[in-house]
Amino acid sequence: MKKFRDPSIILLLIIIITLLNTDIDKAFPLSIKDIIKSGEPINILLLGIDARPDEVNARSDTIILVSINHNINKAVLVWIPRDTRISSPNKSQKINMVNQLQGPNASCQEVEKLLGTTVDYYILTNFSGFERAIDILGGVYMDVDINLSSPSSNVYLTKGYKCLSGKEALKYARYRGKTDGDIGRTQRQQNLLRALIKQILQKDTIAKIPDLIPAVQENVQTNISASNMLYLANLILKIDDSNIVTQTLPGYSYIDSYSGASYWEVDRQISLSILDSLFHGHQFEVNL
Repeated sequence: MKKFRDPSIILLLIIIITLLNTDIDKAFPLSIKDIIKSGEPINILLLGIDARPDEVNARSDTIILVSINHNINKAVLVWIPRDTRISSPNKSQKINMVNQLQGPNASCQEVEKLLGTTVDYYILTNFSGFERAIDILGGVYMDVDINLSSPSSNVYLTKGYKCLSGKEALKYARYRGKTDGDIGRTQRQQNLLRALIKQILQKDTIAKIPDLIPAVQENVQTNISASNMLYLANLILKIDDSNIVTQTLPGYSYIDSYSGASYWEVDRQISLSILDSLFHGHQFEVNL
């Protein structure tokens, strides 16, 4: 029996979740078939936000670029730290603010400049749906690697293997330690995703899928049409698990001497060629 690895399952679930959403934008970019014919990779930006009920846009806590190279049947997932510094007129700005101020299309444009590529598609999800989905599943079992105390949300976690509620899982994914900062958070998000996927694949979960659909539908926004999504799902299913790579965008912590703001300063020499490097088998260490 074929053993599934986490990244491929993540990609497939993204497709399934998005297909459940009925509120898809009308302004579609180029079709996936057209991009494939051009020989270019298919790039999809995943944005995880924490929007309140009265908010149209919100800051993106999770930013992941999924790039699929059909020519070699390979895909890479690049986690972009939310504190990544970008340049705007007369000032510096964190990339997580772009969605709140200008929306997901502008976030795609910033990632284009950051990675030297074209990003035609986005999938945006709200964390409230994420929390509800985990509770519907009955929680997520995982090995917690930190001690976490949050009196404001009544969440207290200690290291060890345990079942996390939706609130606890979200707090864990968004926790930012004093020593590991934003990079530690991206690593915890990857740990949680692995555990969540494993939970979803359990036989008992199948009966809960009808209850999951409303929670998902209310919290997903994308500019990928249904026909493009089906075509994309077919491409992903053809990718071997060993040909899917995950990577956090390399860089270093930076404090602005004028404002005192802390940023993740991306290594631009690496970032502008990171997709090609990952597709050719190279990966990079990320130092805190």
